[in-house]
Amino acid sequence: MAILKQISTGRIVAGGLTTQESAQKIAKSAGVAEGDYQLIFSEKEVLAFRRDGYAQSCDHLFIDYMANLTELGDAAQATIDAKQAWLDARAVIKANYPKS
Repeated sequence: MAILKQISTGRIVAGGLTTQESAQKIAKSAGVAEGDYQLIFSEKEVLAFRRDGYAQSCDHLFIDYMANLTELGDAAQATIDAKQAWLDARAVIKANYPKS
């Protein structure tokens, strides 16, 4: 579980949060401006959430990318697209569960 911290004041707004979406709702209801808060997980939790996120959202895209790379080579448009899809999915996971 994470805490929601207001950046400008250093005040802990809430605890027990699990997602960016819940943090956004709580911040809004607490009157904290958009962009003036951060969701802080322990490093162990961040790594666990990232592993789960990668397994659910990224692993199959990586396999698709590797298959295209093996079959078509790195210059093929299908390979380039598959790589970008995998990297985009990874970026979402990293953004949702940033390391402190």
